[in-house]
Amino acid sequence: MSDNGQSYTGAVVVLPSFGKTPQISLEMNKTREAEQRFVEAKTVNPVTYTELEHTFNEAYRELKRHSSTVGYQIAIAEKALAQAKANVLLDKYPDFMKDKPKSHDNADLRAAFMIRDEEYLAALDRFNQLKAVESFVDGRIKVIENVCRYMRKEMDLTMRSGMSNRDLYITQGKK
Repeated sequence: MSDNGQSYTGAVVVLPSFGKTPQISLEMNKTREAEQRFVEAKTVNPVTYTELEHTFNEAYRELKRHSSTVGYQIAIAEKALAQAKANVLLDKYPDFMKDKPKSHDNADLRAAFMIRDEEYLAALDRFNQLKAVESFVDGRIKVIENVCRYMRKEMDLTMRSGMSNRDLYITQGKK
């Protein structure tokens, strides 16, 4: 639960099933929580630093786990794409070229023939979808890394300035 009463459940990226691969759900709850706390990094101080760093580290771990999952799925998709390409070129393309002169056989014609094959097109779509998810996850990782780097720099500057005493941030009562 966040401070404003909103729940972070439901932040999920779903990769539909493909071939023998079942549907994959990438829970993004920790990432969503961290993204909602990015604005707090602007005013980080010794009191808030550890909690923010913990929140961002949990999101980072979650994203790295998803990056590994997506990377593995990309490897599987590349294999399926190569198999679909081989099926088209070895099984269907020779029948297509049977009555045509050898001069018609070129890379553009093979590419056009492959893109019309449903199995190849499905494997290509899956590969492209996974590359987009990989880019999405990698972008989030970079943002979290940059925010943590910014906070560490701010804390370093605070420590060097001598303003790191925890009592400086108490706003009510005497301690």
